[in-house]
Amino acid sequence: MSTCILWFRNNLRLGDNTPVAEAYSRFDTVIPVYFDEDSWHNTRWVEEGKGDHRKRFLLESLSDLNRALENSSSELLILRGVDPVKGLLELATKTRATAIYAPKEFAYNERQVERKLTEKAKEQGVSVHLITERTLYLERDLPFSVNEIPEVFSRFRGKVEKLSRVQPPIEEPEISSFDPYDFDLSSDGIDLWDVAQDERSAVPFAGGTSAAWEQLDFYLWESEHVLAYKQTRNGMVGRNYSSKFSAFLALGCISARQIYDELKRFEEEVEANESTYWLFFELLWREYFQWIALKHGRDLFTAHGLQPEKPLKQGFNARAFEKWTTGKTGDPLVDANMKELVATGFMSNRGRQNVASYLVHDMGIDWRAGAAFFEKHLIDYDPASNYGNWLYNAGRGNDPRPFRKFNTKMQAERYDPKGEFVETWT
Repeated sequence: MSTCILWFRNNLRLGDNTPVAEAYSRFDTVIPVYFDEDSWHNTRWVEEGKGDHRKRFLLESLSDLNRALENSSSELLILRGVDPVKGLLELATKTRATAIYAPKEFAYNERQVERKLTEKAKEQGVSVHLITERTLYLERDLPFSVNEIPEVFSRFRGKVEKLSRVQPPIEEPEISSFDPYDFDLSSDGIDLWDVAQDERSAVPFAGGTSAAWEQLDFYLWESEHVLAYKQTRNGMVGRNYSSKFSAFLALGCISARQIYDELKRFEEEVEANESTYWLFFELLWREYFQWIALKHGRDLFTAHGLQPEKPLKQGFNARAFEKWTTGKTGDPLVDANMKELVATGFMSNRGRQNVASYLVHDMGIDWRAGAAFFEKHLIDYDPASNYGNWLYNAGRGNDPRPFRKFNTKMQAERYDPKGEFVETWT
């Protein structure tokens, strides 16, 4: 009887998940496992560990995945405080597994783990299969090699839209049974993190594939809010101004291809307009940051970012930084957004640009401090998007405009003219 290990990472779903499909189609016994650990990209600025809301959303997503596996008499092993490479190889030895299937990640630290695992597993006679699943396009579908990916998004977008095709989502495979007791294995289990949801939250839903599809159905089919997305996307109050898909995408509760496929169906059956296109446009931005992370590796997390020829002028003032993190800078728009982040684990796109600009350009603080704070708290934290966006706003990333400073007073007048958002979080 053939046995393999299926390592879940940021792909917490069963449908449109190639590592999952490959594992279950090729092996009699599949052992699903998740290592609850922090792959931390910056330890200097913020205490390690996930913020309460990011932790809650992850555990809810794991619980939802486990329920789906249990429906097929399987179970997700949860291991905490264990190095994934060591844990996977020990698991392979104990279960006599001959292969490990896992999603390919795009950011530097995660790729270093993949390299180490591949090397160590080879010594043990175990094959490692790392498969892309988190992007709209596979590498072979891109009209250029990774090293030739344009440094300006508009050029990437133009070529990809013209020359690349999004492959259709693949079906959820038939899940074979797995009982940990058959292998004398123990799981640390999933103890949901009991954090009260703030009633003002713009993301009033739980983590997991079930909730992801509920939100997709709501935003497209039930409410048809997608038809006004381009007009409302810069909002800051409430659930409906944007899709709120980002957290589900970050953990892989739903795939970019599944969203794209459903969006195309909506355009065919209901309506296609500038707003439905703009949702695809935002998926392309997310796509771009993934491939840029793969191209640039460690540079995405260094002080100079993607602009090594520019000296870093920012420093670090701990007292000033604390005012920013606690929403006590004295700038109403910045403070309201930071309070929302800590209270809910979420912040609007417009808010993120303003608080990033304020930290870097008004306070003169190293952009990495802000990126690390976001890493700790955001429920939709994804290393490529988070650090890519911070570099962009700091003028150290993929940006033809090198100095992107926001006037927060003018921004508030334009995007919160009645002061509704600031009042909500005062």
